[in-house]
Amino acid sequence: MYTLYYAPGACSMAVHIVLEELGVDYKTHKLDMGKGEHKAPEYLKINPRGQVAAMETPDGPLSENAAMIIYLNDKHNGSLLNEGGYERAKALLWLMFANSGLHGAYSKVMFLKKNGGDDEIIKKGCEAVQAQWDEIERHLNEAGTTFLAGETVTAGDIYACVVANWQFIPHLPTFGPKTRKMIEAVSQRASFQKVLETESVEYKAAA
Repeated sequence: MYTLYYAPGACSMAVHIVLEELGVDYKTHKLDMGKGEHKAPEYLKINPRGQVAAMETPDGPLSENAAMIIYLNDKHNGSLLNEGGYERAKALLWLMFANSGLHGAYSKVMFLKKNGGDDEIIKKGCEAVQAQWDEIERHLNEAGTTFLAGETVTAGDIYACVVANWQFIPHLPTFGPKTRKMIEAVSQRASFQKVLETESVEYKAAA
């Protein structure tokens, strides 16, 4: 049994969706970050960095979304990262891109907003977010595939489509047609829809 600690709509949603995709038994513990529950001593024992997500597993606690996703996929022989070789490397590439490049670009804008960044600097940060989505569109066009690592959904698609719904930056990105098609396909999966309902999140990226 797994216990996922999450905040609604946050990056933890990617792990939540993967748990649903794999069909494993798990329970969830919602953290109210506005009340500082992610900094509570009980939670810091699980994730000393005080971030979401974190997960208690039969093997011990885990944090970092990409690590949790890889662990779950491999533990349960999932198909979200492919089996090996170059195909697995491609799937891992896009998971890491979503986890660090895409997520990281949004995080920088959040940091600037919280720390008094001026409008021009914040605008530059939003342009960096757009550049990440432009890279996804460029790749999908060049590869000629529906999803980031081929014609089947992998973990990177799920993570990217979670991030696509983030509305907290002042200049929202635009999605190219191939990217929008991917977002629509991934967000309509039963696992994605169930987690949106569970976390009470409205999905606007595919609107």
